Amino acid sequence: MPEEDPVASVARLVHLLEVEPSGIDRYTGESGQEQGRVFGGLVLGQAAIAACRTAPDPTLHSLHAYFLRGGKPGTPIDYQVERVRDGRTFTSRRVLARQAGDAICDIMLSYVHPEDGISHQDPMPDAPDPDSLRDSWETWRDKDGKPLWPRGPVEWRYDEPPDYVAKPGEATKQLIWMRTRAPLPDDPVVHAAALAFISDEGSLGGVERRYGWDGFSGYASASLDHAFWLHRPARWDGWLLMVTDTPVAHSARAHTIRQLYTRDGVHVATMAQEAIVRRERPRP
Repeated sequence: MPEEDPVASVARLVHLLEVEPSGIDRYTGESGQEQGRVFGGLVLGQAAIAACRTAPDPTLHSLHAYFLRGGKPGTPIDYQVERVRDGRTFTSRRVLARQAGDAICDIMLSYVHPEDGISHQDPMPDAPDPDSLRDSWETWRDKDGKPLWPRGPVEWRYDEPPDYVAKPGEATKQLIWMRTRAPLPDDPVVHAAALAFISDEGSLGGVERRYGWDGFSGYASASLDHAFWLHRPARWDGWLLMVTDTPVAHSARAHTIRQLYTRDGVHVATMAQEAIVRRERPRP
């Protein structure tokens, strides 16, 4: 895979998250050109930007989404924003994402006027400092010596190999440091959308820690629903620690919890998700 200019790579991410007006409270976004399905985090990030365009205060604090069907790469995504409520503290929006007339995702988003009040958090889990780890794109390779993923706009640093399976008695949480390879624009809406986008990346890491991927079908594994909370007006200006665990799974549905922390230990966001994770089925 060729070297990519970090600034250009991050600029492409920002461009991909952007949406263009296409009518009254309607917007259109690109779906990307990757093979397979549209990445769910892209739909969440674009929906967050579309909804914020209609909100009096664009401080996103939560979103709740149902993925209805897989999106098709190369086909534009249409976002219809419904102005559900404008309150003194909270603003509620519903966004229905469609491709070629078919609904692919139904998202509720809430924006808030920040106020003074109670404030606390549990400590960040112990984690190695990111400077003690290497860029995982450079470190981990497949059996042919090739990178496991494109270099892309985000740098990942794992404390264990991405395919590591916890041994009996070991913690099943996956810890990853991440940062954009170049600064994001000085716009809190872009930072919030980028965090919503990345919250869906590698969300089955907790499943991987318990089972590995041997015998599972990547094509049949998909997010079913997704909840994301920004506890503080958050920026992605440096390293964030992503802590992922899957405390329960049954009937091929896995429930994942993920927390995001700044390098100085501030808990900025939480994600919860259920996904379908199926084993390969023998062909007749």
